[in-house]
Amino acid sequence: MDPSRRKTETLDAKAPAAAIVAGLKNAGIDFVATLPDEKMLELIRAVENDAALRHVPLCREEEGIGICAGAYLAGKKTAIIMQNAGFLNSCNALTTTSLQFQIPILMLIYYAGDIGDRGFATLGTVTEPVLQAMGFRTYVLRKKDEIDTTLRGAQILAEDSKRPVAVLLTKSVLGVA
Repeated sequence: MDPSRRKTETLDAKAPAAAIVAGLKNAGIDFVATLPDEKMLELIRAVENDAALRHVPLCREEEGIGICAGAYLAGKKTAIIMQNAGFLNSCNALTTTSLQFQIPILMLIYYAGDIGDRGFATLGTVTEPVLQAMGFRTYVLRKKDEIDTTLRGAQILAEDSKRPVAVLLTKSVLGVA
């Protein structure tokens, strides 16, 4: 990739990342666990650099479910940021921890394989059906002007239902190519 194009994409992704972090804080989130992901690099940096958010970088998604559960039990409002392959890896932890013990977690999942995303068609095909099969309310976030209301609404649902709620983040909302 042309280095100047990468620089432009990174600059373009900073505003959506800031809007997502603001949306998390407006939703009352104060604890965020993250997994490294190229498409969400600016979002993870924005979380890491925000002093109002306790940020815990993770090695594996399922460990994040346990960490978020512990933080919730200690009074925190939690979110986890991961890619959809990571969500699929964390299904056991979500079932045996979050669902069984009624732990709300706001899951922000990069929607690899969404419309126009090359190389991840299979992953995109199974993400929503798996979320649905697990009984998770799911919202696809495509428009930047819907970030705040979607994150606040999803967090309210997570709290009221005592279950994880998924927000699928598309390339368009993240401002990445």
